[in-house]
Amino acid sequence: MSQHIRHTALAVVFFAFSLCGGSTEIAAQGYPGGGGAPCPDENINSWFPHQDTPEPDNAGFQSKSICEFHEWSWQMFLWLTQDVDGQPRFLGFETPYDLLGINNREVLMPRMGKSNSGESFDEFLQAGTDGILVDQTGDVVYYSQYLDDTFVTFMQDNDLTDPNKAFDFPGTTSFPIGAVELKASWRIVDEGEDTSDVFTMPSTVFALANRGGKIVVDTARTRDVTLALVGFHIAGVVNGHPEMIWATFEHVKNAPKVPADFTPDTVISDHDYTFYKAGTVFADCNLNYALSPELKLNEKTQKMSPVTQVCRQYEFGNGTDNLPVLQDSVKTNDRNVADLNKVVRARLKAEGDVFANYREVGAIWFRPTDALKPGMSLASDVDAAGNQFLIGSLRLSNSTIETFTQLSSRMNNCFRCHNTMQTLAPASGDTRLKPLPAKNINISHAFQNIYFWSQQIANGDTLLATPEN
Repeated sequence: MSQHIRHTALAVVFFAFSLCGGSTEIAAQGYPGGGGAPCPDENINSWFPHQDTPEPDNAGFQSKSICEFHEWSWQMFLWLTQDVDGQPRFLGFETPYDLLGINNREVLMPRMGKSNSGESFDEFLQAGTDGILVDQTGDVVYYSQYLDDTFVTFMQDNDLTDPNKAFDFPGTTSFPIGAVELKASWRIVDEGEDTSDVFTMPSTVFALANRGGKIVVDTARTRDVTLALVGFHIAGVVNGHPEMIWATFEHVKNAPKVPADFTPDTVISDHDYTFYKAGTVFADCNLNYALSPELKLNEKTQKMSPVTQVCRQYEFGNGTDNLPVLQDSVKTNDRNVADLNKVVRARLKAEGDVFANYREVGAIWFRPTDALKPGMSLASDVDAAGNQFLIGSLRLSNSTIETFTQLSSRMNNCFRCHNTMQTLAPASGDTRLKPLPAKNINISHAFQNIYFWSQQIANGDTLLATPEN
């Protein structure tokens, strides 16, 4: 498949089943405190074959069960990865750069890690400023972001690429039902590597360079490579959930899971994984060398060291440290994720589909409906009265996108960073950049980035890629 991934950046998922009489039945899993709701066999059957998977009914979403949210997540993953004109559907979506008319969209750049404030275009390109995921062969993992038509149309209809219009936009207005933003993580494939179990595509990426004691993107040099999809974030608005359902998927061979009774000396696995060497102990997992002098780049080979040994802290995005009020929903959530993964992957495998080798890690959303409002920090899983507010996978991370924050209480699920608080300008020293007032649409880092980038463009700043005329 000859396709260049367009340059993007971001800041972005199942059911109990039984096999009976040759058909798949999904057992009902009650929504804690909200009544039971089954995951009907006919729903899953309607997703196959993969080529015929319909788009989820975002407007008809009912919020009746935990299982319904994971059902939406898996169906959306299937729809987004469905072949359209020779490539997965999501690769035809727009990017934040498209909305601003920025050139060089067909070149990816490494993601440097999470931030609680919008990242500026230049900061995003500074490979030495935050965590860099280095695979077992010494290559950097690359990232891309995509926006669906509903998201793009909403931004355009409301002139939200104009920073003044964005600043004045009503704080209580949310993204419309059907708006979706995505993030994908990609590793570089070595020559001669067996890639039969992973989706791959040719692409062009920026090379890296050593500059002033930092590792930065070399804007004058690109590389033609083959990329393999290793991680996939989905965030989408459905009826009753303007905060979006946040789901994440990974390739099944990415990393081993950490046992509940681990110690620093625990060997996590005696098998090799894509991002883990057999025999590595927990103390050597998920180490961030971004600010360490040990982090080295060979400009000629484009290899970096040391490599990152990745371990998955929470298999389904939940730990054992949850408050008692959360435990029933956690058990239901984890069971649904595990069971639906088994059912859907088996159906994909029967079709010989490469996406059978991906699984949902988990998903997270608000327990109450239509609860999003400006100024929410979302720093806790419960509300002020101690009632459950966040539900699903409460420690949700993608091991290839949030490698270094899995144990950070400030960034250990999507809503720790995706909130509706006022967002300050990036720490770039540019006092001309206005902060973004508290708004419902601040839940999207794609929107936040566009807001600050558009100010930089209006100020005549020279970014990595210049605006189109």
